[in-house]
Amino acid sequence: MFVVLPAIDLLGGKVVRLTQGRYDAAKVYSDEPAEVAMQFERDGATWLHVVDLNGAKEGEPKNLDSLAAIRKAVKCNIQFGGGVRSLPVLERIFELGVQRVVLGTVAIVNPMIAYEAVKHFGSERISVAIDVREGKVAIRGWSETENMSPTDVGKKMRDAGVLWFIYTDILRDGMMTSPNFDAVAQFAETVKASVIASGGIASVEHVRQLKLLEPLGVVGCIIGRAIYEGKLSFQDALAAAEQDLCKGP
Repeated sequence: MFVVLPAIDLLGGKVVRLTQGRYDAAKVYSDEPAEVAMQFERDGATWLHVVDLNGAKEGEPKNLDSLAAIRKAVKCNIQFGGGVRSLPVLERIFELGVQRVVLGTVAIVNPMIAYEAVKHFGSERISVAIDVREGKVAIRGWSETENMSPTDVGKKMRDAGVLWFIYTDILRDGMMTSPNFDAVAQFAETVKASVIASGGIASVEHVRQLKLLEPLGVVGCIIGRAIYEGKLSFQDALAAAEQDLCKGP
């Protein structure tokens, strides 16, 4: 089943969106993350994608109070990432009631952490973020680029037991232009895992086109700014994801 995850990006306890991963281009949408989460749940969300932007940059989660408030406010599943770089921190996040944790920088610079995380917590609870800028993988809150291709990293992570990936095209993130369909499809087909697409999704048609990639392993998408800016309603995105494309509208 193709899942649409609304994004809740946390910066200093506020709900924000960045443009192309730039912290100096943060736009604040709410001071109440739990209220935002509750609205998404009322609109039909079954999963939330929560990111600690401070944590991604600083190397350890900094918005756990906000995460705990979100967890207390909603029943839907939570996928959380941002600064999770050790097994003890992973343990702490899971104790807060999160269903899946996203590893980013640490998995890429130290693949053994990904292996240990899957071994300890199970493959369904661990995801790895593949953040791509101009064909190369970026790390440390998107501030540095490694000289590695996304598929090379993906295959290395698959060897470590990782079955879930989030593929983000950084230059499209927050731009509301369109996803990089070809890159997402190539990654999913090559790595042979469950892939959630992120970056540039701004219309019902974008959701439909990503859903067409489901046979390749693209099992969902993350939408942020387009929802917050009113360009795409979450309910419309959800309806597109649930539509049987073989049967038409």
